[in-house]
Amino acid sequence: MANRQGKKKENRVRQGDMVKVLSGKHRGSEGKVMVLDPAGGRVELEIDGINEEDKVIKHQKRSQEFQNGAIRYLNPTVPVSNVMKLDRWNDRQSAKPAAKAAPKAETKKAEPVENEEAGAEDKE
Repeated sequence: MANRQGKKKENRVRQGDMVKVLSGKHRGSEGKVMVLDPAGGRVELEIDGINEEDKVIKHQKRSQEFQNGAIRYLNPTVPVSNVMKLDRWNDRQSAKPAAKAAPKAETKKAEPVENEEAGAEDKE
């Protein structure tokens, strides 16, 4: 018998996988999974091209490692439910039919009609 994995195990996000962020602050970006936190249900992502300001800022208290304290810029952590493997994402995008959305007819709003007689009375 062949050793086959089920679909759920196949689609599971693992360390080192390339993923696409589906929702949240970093929506639409792609990154590599650096650390998995199964207890918290989160993954730490390394996103290419992310600015220092967009990373998570942690104020580090003084310690032997950081003598004067420090401001550290850490990779973002995202809930596992908000990411999808990049391979699976690309397969889904290629499987979608190229449906063209018909342009919606624009509806014109009725503009208020000014009463000419009322304007003439005010001027007198």
